[in-house]
Amino acid sequence: MKIVSVDAAGLDTDKYHRFGNYVFSENLIRALKKFDKNNRYYFYRFERNFPRLAWMKAQVSLKEFINKKDVFLAFNQALPLYVSGKVISFCHGLSYYFFQNKYSKASLRRLKFQLKEMVCRSDYLVVSSIKVKKELAEIYPQIKERIKVLLFGIPFDISNNKKNLVKKSINEYYLFVGMDHPIKNIDFLRSIKGVNIKMVTSGCPRPRLIKLYLGAKALLTVSDYESFNLPVLEALSLGCPVIGLKSAIIPELEPFVHVAKSENGFIKLLNSTIKRPDQKTINVLRKIFNWEDYVRKLVKLY
Repeated sequence: MKIVSVDAAGLDTDKYHRFGNYVFSENLIRALKKFDKNNRYYFYRFERNFPRLAWMKAQVSLKEFINKKDVFLAFNQALPLYVSGKVISFCHGLSYYFFQNKYSKASLRRLKFQLKEMVCRSDYLVVSSIKVKKELAEIYPQIKERIKVLLFGIPFDISNNKKNLVKKSINEYYLFVGMDHPIKNIDFLRSIKGVNIKMVTSGCPRPRLIKLYLGAKALLTVSDYESFNLPVLEALSLGCPVIGLKSAIIPELEPFVHVAKSENGFIKLLNSTIKRPDQKTINVLRKIFNWEDYVRKLVKLY
């Protein structure tokens, strides 16, 4: 049996910013508890009387030194100063590396530092797509064998949904789900005339978000860079079609998406008849993207 520390501070995000990393952390922690009965987990939650940097670098380091563990799971791309056991870091993408002009100087410094620290100190780096592995391996060829691709699972509240997923939408709106960040290229969506697009750019209760997916004509994604694609997976798994620019879709999800190579091609897709995912497609997605497989592969890295 291994004793495993988990940086669960992603669960302490305020309700208005609970997007990809929050949902990922919440579901993976749930999956670890459900599917791994052979190891024991210790979850670090953010303590609000500590500045966030001091909490990780000082408080967590001290706890790791006093109570040594076998493995540290760095869910949030941050590491304590001291870790007693094996380090497995989770790299959620490199948009800041390739599109530096879309990030503040402070964010860029922090993210680049975290990346270098992960590369230097991690026994393994877990990524969500073969795309990210290729990018990381090109930047840091010396760590190629330490980069592991694990396809995240469909969130439990969606995979457990019992509604008729393939019914025809009766609503006349498209949907965007994601942060209002320059990398998401939202201004392009806002510039499209005569199209009703509902924008979910801040915290939305999960039951309402599921209803929005079920009622939408399609989910739209036009990011300059994506590596996670959680809203895309959520939408498809609920029978909602997805229209996306090629830059916004990871290779593993591309076969399931209506992909445009250019913004003009994207607008043409908006004006065409879009096929909704059928139950067979949804079943394939559930087989490929499931948390039980994710946990089984992750535990092998311990």
